[in-house]
Order: sequence, then structure tokens, then C-alpha cells
Amino acid sequence: MYEAGKHHNLRIISVKDDIITFDAGQFGEIEVVNNDLIIKYKAGETADVFLLPESDGSVKGFLGKAIANLGEFARLRVVSNTEYGSFFDIGIEKDLFCPFQEQKTDLEVNHYYIVYVYLDETTNRLAASTKIEKFILDEKPELQEMQNTEILILNKTQLGYNAIVENKYHGLLYENEVFTELKPGQKLNAVIKKIREDNKIDLRLFKNDHTDISGFETMIINYLKAHGGQMHLNDESEPEEIYEAFGISKKNFKKALGALYRKKVIDLKSTNVKLL
Repeated sequence: MYEAGKHHNLRIISVKDDIITFDAGQFGEIEVVNNDLIIKYKAGETADVFLLPESDGSVKGFLGKAIANLGEFARLRVVSNTEYGSFFDIGIEKDLFCPFQEQKTDLEVNHYYIVYVYLDETTNRLAASTKIEKFILDEKPELQEMQNTEILILNKTQLGYNAIVENKYHGLLYENEVFTELKPGQKLNAVIKKIREDNKIDLRLFKNDHTDISGFETMIINYLKAHGGQMHLNDESEPEEIYEAFGISKKNFKKALGALYRKKVIDLKSTNVKLL
């Protein structure tokens, strides 16, 4: 079964000039215009097609993958404003409509906003909303602590970075556990650190165990680059100092330092660690 509002890999039935006919399962055969003059398609092959729902319950197909599917959050660019609302570039030939009643603030052309892609029950058409709070679930997450998860960065606050977890829940990355600048709309893999009583999720970018040593190495390199190529922290530093700076244990910090030293990335001959 295929879902309207999402992209699927569909089988090509026939190709005639610039018209490709696909097997869209329960939606029947759909014709898609191929405006790409370079890629040539053949019957029997498959291609990614975004199935855009129409008001009569049918779908219209567009080649390629959209930036966001139905039920997903994404950072999109406004391409035009009209008397009825605004339109976002969603990565296919058809732009995504955002009605005025779903705009949290006035939208400016060529500016980016975090939106939620939903199905308008009145028109049965795909639409966008910048009032994303009402689409984030406030119920107990169906997730487990230490579970790997996908997140989308919303914004930066005094505490850290607000994020959307699994396109459903509210999460937070604490600033003292993030050692690189994150941007709104950025998608990352994260680990669930704790599920709080208010159903919000504390996140971290790593598990803080031996499987993340390469990630710790990257953090140390980024820290050194941001501090003139050297730092006073070393394998003799107090665990509290290391955790405050990197959010990791002294044991894993030492392992990462050792790995970087063996790779001749850093110099450990003095009390200050230096980037080579």
C-alpha cells in the first residue's frame, strides 16, 4: 500500500516522449511528466515518485523525493506570498501551500521556517503550518532511555537546543553537552538520555561509552580548533573538569586522546594538549 503525501519507489509501466506511466498500487496507473532532459527512463525500471494527494482522493505524481513527507517537520524556504497564503519550496515541481491561519508570524520570501506538513481535512490537500507546537505530542513517548533516535533542531536557548524527536516529541540537548554549533532544521542522530515526568526528552549526541570514541575524537579536535589549537585539559585533569567541557567520562576522554596521539593529530609532550 502506498501513502499519499509521501515519496515511493514505483515501477515504470511505459515511457512515451516525456510522459512516464507508473504503477501506483491502489491509486492505479499515474502519468508523470519527465522534465529532466538528462535522465532517461525505461519500462520495467523503478524511480522515486512523490504522490501528492488531490481533492478528489486521487494522487498526482512528481519525480524525485520531497524535502518533507506528510507528518514530518522540516526547514523550508518561502518562495512566494499571495492573497490566500504563502508557498514553500518542498523540493518537487509543486510548491507547498501554507494558509494564513497556519502562519505563526508573517512569512518573508526567501526566508526559512520550520514547518509541519499536514493534510488539510477540508480540501484533502497537503499543506504546511508554522504553528508547529500543536503538532508536537505531549503524551508519554513510546521510546526508551539510551535508545538511538532521529532529531531535528528547532532553536537555541539558554539551556541548549530544542529539538523534535522522531517527528513527534519535544527534546532538549543541553548546551554543556554540545561542542559544535547546531542550526535550525539540522537533522541528527541522538541518544535518549532521560524521559522526564513532563514527557519531554533529554538528549545527548552520543552514548558516552567505548562505541563513541571516534565521536569524542572529533569533539576534541573541534574544541582545539576553537581554542587556538591547544587546551589545558589533559589526561591528568580532574573528571569534573573534563565532564564540564565535554560531557564525557575521564576514561573515554583519555581513550580519545590516546587515539589522536597515535594518529599524530595531537601533541601530548607538555601539560597543554596541542593540535598538530
